[in-house]
Amino acid sequence: MDGSGYGKILIVDDDEGFREVCGELSLDMGLEPFIASDGIEALEILEHEDFALALVDLKMPKMNGLDFLSQSRKTVSSMPVVIVTGYGSVETAVEAMKLGAVDYITKPSSISEIRSIIKRIMNVSSVGGREEREGRFGIIGRSRVIKLVYERIEAMASADNTVLIMGESGVGKELVAKAIHFHGNRRDEPFIPIDCSVLSLSIVESELFGHFKGAFTDARFDKVGLLKLAGRGTVFLDEITEIPLEVQAKLLRAIQEREIRPVGGSETEKIEARIIAATNRELEKAVRDGKFREDLFYRLHVIPISVPPLRERTEDIPLLVDYFINRYNTERRQVTGISEEALDLLMSHEWFGNVRELENVMQHAIALGSGDLITPDDLPKSIYGSDGNSQPHDPRVKPLREMERDAIIAALDVASGNRQDAARILGIGKTTLYEKIKKYAINTPGDL
Repeated sequence: MDGSGYGKILIVDDDEGFREVCGELSLDMGLEPFIASDGIEALEILEHEDFALALVDLKMPKMNGLDFLSQSRKTVSSMPVVIVTGYGSVETAVEAMKLGAVDYITKPSSISEIRSIIKRIMNVSSVGGREEREGRFGIIGRSRVIKLVYERIEAMASADNTVLIMGESGVGKELVAKAIHFHGNRRDEPFIPIDCSVLSLSIVESELFGHFKGAFTDARFDKVGLLKLAGRGTVFLDEITEIPLEVQAKLLRAIQEREIRPVGGSETEKIEARIIAATNRELEKAVRDGKFREDLFYRLHVIPISVPPLRERTEDIPLLVDYFINRYNTERRQVTGISEEALDLLMSHEWFGNVRELENVMQHAIALGSGDLITPDDLPKSIYGSDGNSQPHDPRVKPLREMERDAIIAALDVASGNRQDAARILGIGKTTLYEKIKKYAINTPGDL
């Protein structure tokens, strides 16, 4: 091997359709794809080629993804490997990360998700000076308020304290959590994100603490909880206020005593994982309303990090726009920049959905626009203000998106913030409701 692996990507999967999609995507991104249908074939290719990245399926004939990962590490330990699985097994994915995988994705995956992962990993070693130009820790921004976040990340990265990250939906709380993990002394251990809002009471204990066979009706085998499975890694509890009160006491003990007791077990087990929690809610109010334990609040609130909304750091918008243009550019549409008029519209928008909303707007503009420059015509109509740029509008007609958002807010208000009750009112599943809450960046007083 000659060490010239930059620009080459190895795709290892027994699914021909998935190989073709990833191959075409790689070519579209200006990369040179090499294809293998199993781990043995991939190892043979590694004898002659170097790669900047490998996408490797977990379950394949002849040699599976974990075996390939273990074997490849003996000769090319520096090659980043992303595990791809159609089975959604967090346990196996964590095992892969312990063996050296840098990330994992589950099938079915969207093209944009795969593209995002490839760009993020391959840009790590080729962005020379990016931190000086844009920000730090992979976070884009140079404003005063975001620099305060950098200072907190730097202070917490090398510590082992429990951290609470607060901020509105879409500000990048998970990005901050990852920055703390991957720039600290646990960087080589797993980072396990858990969306607490989608865990029902019946499974949240089992997921966090594990269970023994026969502990409940569906417990057909022993299960290791994620707090134990993480080893010395980091467990990121997103939307921690969604954890039921019944489970909060056990979580408090896990943080204080560094031990857990699996469901159905009589003995405790020591844990080493670091816990980082996040919320988009006012925790003090949740405590006053009896929806969050006061002792758990004080245990989490020792070292808080507040991530500012985008409207408080509008000077970072041009940097973010430039970043998203580079991220979502394709061979079919090469955008070189944004017009002054379009940027003015973005700078004056209120951004209740924060950076996530801006990212969606940029994806829309790049995918549906035309020309080398993003213009006001490329932006979604929701960005237009009341300065004469908006289209004529009949007050009797409301966009469906706006009607759906209003209906969700009303249902949450009627249900006093209880998402399960709100989902029942709307006639949709709780998971669907949560996805829409994130999509519309809903952040209302009733949404506790």
